[in-house]
Amino acid sequence: MPLVKLQDGPSQWKDIEDAAGILWRSTLTPDISAVATALQDHYQNPNLIVSELKTGFNVSRRAVVVCNSEKITIAFLGSDPKELHKNWWINAKGPAFWDWPYPVYENGNRIHSFFRDMWYGVRLATYGALSSAVEDMAARGATPKQIIVTGFSMGGGISIIAFTDILERIRCTRGLQSGSPQSWAQDKELGSLVQHLTFAAVPAGDQGYYTVLNQLYETHQIRAWIFLNHRDRTVLIHPFQFRSWRGYQYILPDAVVRFFGNEFSANGHCILGYMKAAEWMAENGTDQLSIVVGAWADRAVLS
Repeated sequence: MPLVKLQDGPSQWKDIEDAAGILWRSTLTPDISAVATALQDHYQNPNLIVSELKTGFNVSRRAVVVCNSEKITIAFLGSDPKELHKNWWINAKGPAFWDWPYPVYENGNRIHSFFRDMWYGVRLATYGALSSAVEDMAARGATPKQIIVTGFSMGGGISIIAFTDILERIRCTRGLQSGSPQSWAQDKELGSLVQHLTFAAVPAGDQGYYTVLNQLYETHQIRAWIFLNHRDRTVLIHPFQFRSWRGYQYILPDAVVRFFGNEFSANGHCILGYMKAAEWMAENGTDQLSIVVGAWADRAVLS
């Protein structure tokens, strides 16, 4: 069963715009109440709920879980400016200064050590916020219609490590593997329920890890899409050990990004630019879509 592709035209770009918008608005202030107010005002939903997630070993916000009516967004934020160098902490290391760094593996596949640690730092809090969001909906007589896992830059990398755990959490607590399965979390519904959308994500796994992840996407028909500004210079410094394809990668064309040079910043790497480009696509769309087949997953180029 092939990976799910982004459709031509603007129909699916509203979800992408929402994901980028939540990522951007969640970085504007350290005050989570102000973030919640901004999102409530934007969506005109005073009942929207935001949960703030921190890892415990750094003080800045690393993720948010947003419950907006029948939609839950788990958003992993980009790097704090002081943490940019940690994108290269791909190996684990002992506490002593003489300890040699060593690669980290999961089921025989190599993964990014720091991103793994970041996910482990917020995993229980993420599960708790997800459960609270589902229970809040149930109290209103509703069920989740969408659960979107998203991330920008470092946060995109963390989301790659987190995605399998989050999907299994849904299946084990609400789906067929739970004691009281609910219709909205049945395996056959996961394709319409769950999305994994990232923006300029830093790679987080080797070819083997991505092969397993792609198979998971295919099995459940998960919409797994990566968005990249063709002028984003950060890709030049991604760890070469993890440079393989996951899901479908869509390169935003010059015809779109040229309108938002300031929003993307000088290096082409800013979540505001990705939000503005997604807004443009949601309004205008495009049918100029070409596919370039890569070694591990297709790479889609918006021309």
